[in-house]
Amino acid sequence: MDSDIIGFALKKGISLLLVPSGMIFVCLFFGFFIWPLRKRRNLARTLFIFGLLIYGLAGSSPVANFLVWGLERSVRSDNSTVSLSDNITTIVMLCGGAFPDEGRPIADRLTPSTRLRLIKTRELCLKNSTIKRLVIVGGCTRPTGCPLSEARMSYSWLDELGLPENIEISLEENSRDTEESIRAVKEIMGQRPFYLVTSAAHVKRVLLIAKYADLKVHPVPCDFQWYQNRWTPWDIWPNPDNLKKADFACHEYLGITWFRLKHYFNKVLNI
Repeated sequence: MDSDIIGFALKKGISLLLVPSGMIFVCLFFGFFIWPLRKRRNLARTLFIFGLLIYGLAGSSPVANFLVWGLERSVRSDNSTVSLSDNITTIVMLCGGAFPDEGRPIADRLTPSTRLRLIKTRELCLKNSTIKRLVIVGGCTRPTGCPLSEARMSYSWLDELGLPENIEISLEENSRDTEESIRAVKEIMGQRPFYLVTSAAHVKRVLLIAKYADLKVHPVPCDFQWYQNRWTPWDIWPNPDNLKKADFACHEYLGITWFRLKHYFNKVLNI
């Protein structure tokens, strides 16, 4: 197997273990593994308690909401980021994942995040007559490969929904993560300004990478997950939806941290 694929799979595996659900799995796995060893049962109990504590915190609405708020607070939920005076003619949409099940309809194979990004992209195309080009970016995030890229599946569903006939559509099908996507966009767009459609919680990391790539990005966020309301006792009770939200937020924080560290060490070592 190619070393690049192994490195990518290793990076993905580590990131999966560092989000709340991954840490819960690690705690329970090693807890059950250690439990038969009588001299290590206190350690096993500690792991069980730690796993339950992570679930109790990350699965509660206040904690999950706070994690997402840290990413979305600087992003506006209206369309004020779209400025026609800039005479921007291109939209770039970053895909947000897809399922490999070939037996399901295309719409069902796309993650909710990808579908919301596509709906936002279509809305932007229909409302702005200046848009002449759409670039859909997304390859395969599975190290073992995929029958269809995320960009190809996204295009198929968007074609079913319908777009203005004058819009030229391009697909980038090789990028596997956000950093590779931005590098691909750099090659496609160069110094030309463009709208970039992605999830609100994803914008912070995208803009960080785009800044170092010297891209002229005008973010158009969607898929907002933070909400403001009065908390009730039921919101403290953990549930899988909140855990999923916390996983997504932690994945973004890890991505930001990893990029900053890598950029710092590359600068120090002059790589």
